[in-house]
Amino acid sequence: MLYLRPYAGVHLVDESKARGTAVSSSANGAWLKFADTQLGAGAAKFTARLAGPPGTVEVRLGSPSGPLAGTARFGGTSSPYTYETVTAGLRAAAMVRTDVYLVLGEGLRLSTFSIG
Repeated sequence: MLYLRPYAGVHLVDESKARGTAVSSSANGAWLKFADTQLGAGAAKFTARLAGPPGTVEVRLGSPSGPLAGTARFGGTSSPYTYETVTAGLRAAAMVRTDVYLVLGEGLRLSTFSIG
């Protein structure tokens, strides 16, 4: 039996020096998979809290290189513990049940995200 991990190129890191956990990308194109996800008709916006160097978070459908539903652009922060909120609109293609992938730029730290 082959077991495929629902992520690639990411690892857990401290969200802050005091508490919390975030996901950090170790390479450009690192991804997290959310299997068999029903986003629904109200899924028009992606919001994320990010820290680290400038980069993007792409919301993709079906695979890490699948159709692009939206891209959040991040200007970067001076500290890996300083988070900023970014948003991106989602295209109508995201309204079906499918695997949803968050594809991260190298060095980005993702603390939280929401789709709504």
